[in-house]
Amino acid sequence: MPRNSYTKIAFRSTTVVIVLLACISALFFVDQRRTHAEVGAVLSAYLSDEVLHNAHDWGSGRGIQIILQHEAQQPGTWRWRWTLLFDRRVRFPQASFVTRTNFVVNNALASDIRAELHLPRGVDLVVLSRRELEQSQSSDFQQRYPNNLGYIAVSQPGFNFNKTEAILYVDHFCGLCGGGGYILMRKVNGVWRVLDQHSTWMS
Repeated sequence: MPRNSYTKIAFRSTTVVIVLLACISALFFVDQRRTHAEVGAVLSAYLSDEVLHNAHDWGSGRGIQIILQHEAQQPGTWRWRWTLLFDRRVRFPQASFVTRTNFVVNNALASDIRAELHLPRGVDLVVLSRRELEQSQSSDFQQRYPNNLGYIAVSQPGFNFNKTEAILYVDHFCGLCGGGGYILMRKVNGVWRVLDQHSTWMS
């Protein structure tokens, strides 16, 4: 076979590979942007529906502060990431295998929560690092954030392919009380709602 034929084949093969990689990169980028938007929507819906449901008890004109941990929380009560594979509480029967798998994969490595949240008017979001939260004495924390509802640490959510189902883990610390658990959420008519919960601890 002439050398020119080899050159043409090599050039065409390289072009096909470059185009395929570009397409895969573009699809990955689009999916990442879509996932980022849905993370914000899921967290906003959870905080609004589950954490702020008693917000009317605070009285009008009084701002409420939601304190969110910057680092993604490790799911479960045992803080070794590999144990997540054996935690039966994450296996919601209503959830798809894809959602459960994506949840495990997304929480396999340490990461930060990066999402744009949309909370009700009068609610201020404060994002603090785990170190800042651990170093704050309760009296100091209360002085700095007098209208707080405790602080919340959430895992990275896991989604199905259509981004209509999500599993996440949430720890809510509120002084002497608190609790944590896995949350299954589903998007119906464009709105995220909590479908089921499996508690892991409560005090």
